[in-house]
Amino acid sequence: MVASNIYGDAVMINKMLTQKHSLRLDVLIFYANIQKQTNVFAPVITTSSPTDTSSIYSIPSILGVQQSNQDFLNFGLNLRYGITKDIEIFASPSFFYQYSNLSDSAFSVEDTYDFNNFNMGFVYQVKSEGKYPSLLVGATPIIISKSIPASLKDSKNKFDYFKNYSFFATSYYTVDPIVFVLQGGFSLNLQRYLDDHMLQIGNTLNLSPMVYLALNPYTSVNFGINYQYKFKDRLDGSIIAHQGSSIAYLFGASYEVNPSLIVSVNINNLSTNLYTSNSVSVLFSYKIK
Repeated sequence: MVASNIYGDAVMINKMLTQKHSLRLDVLIFYANIQKQTNVFAPVITTSSPTDTSSIYSIPSILGVQQSNQDFLNFGLNLRYGITKDIEIFASPSFFYQYSNLSDSAFSVEDTYDFNNFNMGFVYQVKSEGKYPSLLVGATPIIISKSIPASLKDSKNKFDYFKNYSFFATSYYTVDPIVFVLQGGFSLNLQRYLDDHMLQIGNTLNLSPMVYLALNPYTSVNFGINYQYKFKDRLDGSIIAHQGSSIAYLFGASYEVNPSLIVSVNINNLSTNLYTSNSVSVLFSYKIK
């Protein structure tokens, strides 16, 4: 969305930082297909894209299942407000639907829909773009998330509170008509109960270099990679998944429908030693005032 540096700055700020006294509503539809070839106990915690730091999803796993094919659909709202020209706060609830084909000693199907999580956080612009790249930092805890039991059909209404914290830093620099983006993040997971088990999801480190290319003043495409290093998962103190690295490939496009509305589509392909995931997200970002 950049024909000049003015356009470039506006697009990146609209995506990453809400302007002073402005209110923006993001509506995000996120779909992922996850195939697992081993007994993965821990839920998959992910975002729709590396630059989407406010929406965090917890995709449930199922205990005792060796292979599964999961279709996961998440609907999220994200309300963002610019307190000053350098500080944004946000709040984001989300809800999900999941359909799972399971293969263990027999074949079965499970599906469910429910509340996913609610998180709040902030973004602070340490340095705006000028002669040198910009720098933004932020943090968000998952304040409340639905506890998923071993069987998704179990309707127990249990919740976890403050079990995940994400910290991130983003830098971008414009060389018209290209915007270079680099983001790093750390996700801290605390112990939680999974039915009668104590689960410790491994912490993760992320590094995502991306490139945004303007096709005209209203349209841009982006591509990049997301490197992730995940630490060990533990169940009742025993290691159930070793640490390891993975790389996801990212592609997307954005279109400015009008000065108040931006529509973005992102595609993500990820393969790890535990599962493979293909996802697509559609974001409607609307400036209310």
